[in-house]
Amino acid sequence: MTSTPSAVTDEMVNAFADTYYGGLSSSIYATPVPLDPADTVLVLIDIQECITKDAFLKTFAALGVDSEPMLPVLDRIEADMRATVANISAVLERCRETGIRPIHVRIQSHLPDAADTGALHRSAGMFYPPGSKDSEFLPEVMPREDEVVLNKTCSGIHVGTHIDQVLRNLGARKVLVVGFYTDQCISASVRDLSDLGYQVDLIEDAVGALSPQRHEYALQGIRKIYANSETTHTLLGRLAELPAR
Repeated sequence: MTSTPSAVTDEMVNAFADTYYGGLSSSIYATPVPLDPADTVLVLIDIQECITKDAFLKTFAALGVDSEPMLPVLDRIEADMRATVANISAVLERCRETGIRPIHVRIQSHLPDAADTGALHRSAGMFYPPGSKDSEFLPEVMPREDEVVLNKTCSGIHVGTHIDQVLRNLGARKVLVVGFYTDQCISASVRDLSDLGYQVDLIEDAVGALSPQRHEYALQGIRKIYANSETTHTLLGRLAELPAR
């Protein structure tokens, strides 16, 4: 005798999904993504001034919104972001030491008047022309002169840039992903990387969203489905096993 759909609770369906995806991840992602500087790159996504507290305050001021009541929340968001950036910085430093190439991707238009801004960003008022404060990389992850920098005016790194060509020209097959925001540009980029055949390693505490809930919900949809995943601590331990360049 089978139960009717109406007798099945959300909790039962959730438990089934957890079991199903847990089994799937155990078989597909049983071992970590191997680390080899010859075919591994680190992709850093949107780690720039537009995600800071100051950027939010500037936006609210432009809209005539009183930001005073929001300051405690903005302080918490800033603290969470800075903790994530600290993890990203540690990963970046070690990747540089081992010869794993960083590729920096940011939101920035190509034209000085930002006329080429994508439709979604345009509707959100996200106009970041070259030289604007919002398009600047955060100091902790500032690219070096010998590192690739790509600009986009949309969410995904593949739709917005020629990163696929860059990766293939470099002989890269494995991609470590860090940056912002988990539920937006990170999610879109990870899915595209996976669909294009790359082995993706999502560093789950080196990506962040505007809120913990949005971060966790986004991770549920991509972690161990479209990408392997690990913490910064675990990755740094594995990177420590590689010789310095």
